[in-house]
Amino acid sequence: MTGCTNLKKGKKVMNELQIISLEKTDITSWDFVSIKAELAQALSVYKNMVYSDETIKSAKDDKAVLAKVKKLIEDQRKAYKAKCLAPYEAIEPQLKELVSMIEDQRLQIDEVVKNYTERQKQEKLVSIREYYDKKAVVLGVYADCLFEKLLDTKWLNASSSMKKNEGEIQTAIDRAADEMETIKKLNSPFEETLLNVYCETSSIESVRLKDEELRLAFEKSDLANQIPIETQQLEKKAEDGENVIVNSEDGYLLKLYGTGYQLNLVTDFMKAIGVKYEVGDNV
Repeated sequence: MTGCTNLKKGKKVMNELQIISLEKTDITSWDFVSIKAELAQALSVYKNMVYSDETIKSAKDDKAVLAKVKKLIEDQRKAYKAKCLAPYEAIEPQLKELVSMIEDQRLQIDEVVKNYTERQKQEKLVSIREYYDKKAVVLGVYADCLFEKLLDTKWLNASSSMKKNEGEIQTAIDRAADEMETIKKLNSPFEETLLNVYCETSSIESVRLKDEELRLAFEKSDLANQIPIETQQLEKKAEDGENVIVNSEDGYLLKLYGTGYQLNLVTDFMKAIGVKYEVGDNV
């Protein structure tokens, strides 16, 4: 019987796993059922083997035996794989060359299709924008900045009809108008800032969070208990690192020093109490 292993036992320690004929036998003639059964029986001895410090040499020997058997099977597998692949590897370059010729032409045509599709989308975008501008009057000055937020890219697909798009555009505008009305009903002193946040995010949740943030910061600031102060008391020297307020015909020149977050809060507060201001590089 063609086999793969024999066990030689001695003093309850497996000394060697003998390899009989696999190395010299063509892999196509292997009886895998018999080999598997014999191998399982041989390996079962190792499962019950208990090694100690005194028998560590036997453990190393057994490990070497198993590694040898594994290498034999792996070498046979790799050799057979290389033999099977040899005919394919001989024609693979020619096959890849044919595929490359086809792919080059396909990519050229694909570029034409992409250009056409993009032009169609741009033309559709113009039509969508024209319709939007007519219907978005209710959004006031925020209509322009909200367009990209409300735009659904699927409207640009050839499969999406303009009639269907118009219905969805109107729905998006109505939703935005309702949410802006909700923002106004908050009666927040920071309404302008909140509307700007909505314009940037189109998220009513972001607006609510911003409102809470500003109200909390305002409550913690001196502005919440603002007391009129004479102009003379507000004038400072820039070299002292203080706020500088300079009287002018139209109002005061105010220099502020703080982090970006702090300055944003200050401008939000000024909007809330009706203070007009300008921001410039020299201010």
